[in-house]
Amino acid sequence: MVNINWTIVAQILNFVILLWVLAKFAYKPLIKAMENRRNRIIKDLDTAEQTRLDAEALKAQYTEQLSNARQEATQIVDKANKVAQKLHDEFMDQARAEKETMITSAKESIEQDKQQALLEIRTEVIKLSTQIAGKIVNQKLNSADDQQMIAKTVDEVMAKH
Repeated sequence: MVNINWTIVAQILNFVILLWVLAKFAYKPLIKAMENRRNRIIKDLDTAEQTRLDAEALKAQYTEQLSNARQEATQIVDKANKVAQKLHDEFMDQARAEKETMITSAKESIEQDKQQALLEIRTEVIKLSTQIAGKIVNQKLNSADDQQMIAKTVDEVMAKH
C-alpha cells in the first residue's frame, strides 16, 4: 500500500493556501499598480511626443518668422539705399542748377561791370580829350556841341578796337 507522507501533503496544502492568499491580496494590487504605472508611462510618452511635435512646430514657426524678419530687414535696407541715392541725385542736380545760376549771374555781373567800366573810361577819355584839345587850341572847349563831337570821335576810335 501506499504510504502517504502527511508532511508533503501539509506543505502542498500550505503552498496552495499561500498562492490563494497571495492571489487574493497581493497579486491583484501588484498587477493593478503595475498596470497603472504602465498606463502612466504610456501617457507620459504620449505627452512627451506631443510636446516634441509642438516644439518642432514652434521651431518651424520661429524659423519662418526669422526668415520673414530677414526679408523685411533686407527690404528696409534696400529701400533706405534707394531713398539715399534719390536724395543724393536730387542734391547733385540742385547743386548743378545752383552752380549754373551762379555762373550765369557772375557772367552777367562781369558784363555789367565791364559796361560800367567802359562807360567810365569813355567819359574820362572825353574829358581828357576835351582838355587836351582845349590846350592845343588855347581855348577852353566846354560847350555841349564840343563834348558831343569828341564823344563821337571817341566812339569811332573805340569801335575800331
